[in-house]
Amino acid sequence: MPQSLTPLLRSRLLSELELLQQDILHYLAADHVAEYQQLHQQLQKHPTTHWPDLMKKWQTPELQEKSQRLELVQAALSQMDMGLYGLCSDCECRIERQLLMNDPARQRCAACETVYHEQLAE
Repeated sequence: MPQSLTPLLRSRLLSELELLQQDILHYLAADHVAEYQQLHQQLQKHPTTHWPDLMKKWQTPELQEKSQRLELVQAALSQMDMGLYGLCSDCECRIERQLLMNDPARQRCAACETVYHEQLAE
């Protein structure tokens, strides 16, 4: 991944992170279940890095999807900070540039992504 693209992709990830935070809080605030109100308050008191763990107890399909995406975005940002961004989490080869442009939070190269989905289907 060319270094010149990293600031652009970081910006996209940070924007998505902010939107995810807002979306999750809005989702919880819109539901009048008392437990969701408690979770809403807990999330506001903790850094976003703790949110996926805090949300595990209340995993509706929609909330689970948001939580998983939040984890991917946070992982990509952490990898950027460590200088490991753009490396496949399975084989450690470089993830194809176009794949990262399409999804900056992507964690696998095309070949490993195919294998991953085949294993899920089994």
